[in-house]
Amino acid sequence: MKPLREWRVRRMLSIRQLAADARVTPKTLMDLELGRRTAQFGTMRRIAEAIGVPAHEIAEFALALERRAAHTN
Repeated sequence: MKPLREWRVRRMLSIRQLAADARVTPKTLMDLELGRRTAQFGTMRRIAEAIGVPAHEIAEFALALERRAAHTN
């Protein structure tokens, strides 16, 4: 499992490009990469689709799932 930033850089995408493709703001994407916020489940799925990797391969997605599970229990 790799961090979001690593996937983005490997795909040679700028923050602006990925944000547009994933339909999020560049600030949201930057905050996710810097650990300033936790993504919503749907946001991480859109980002994963835009990068072209399974969502479970992105470290921040696992964190989003953990937090989602904690809120539902």
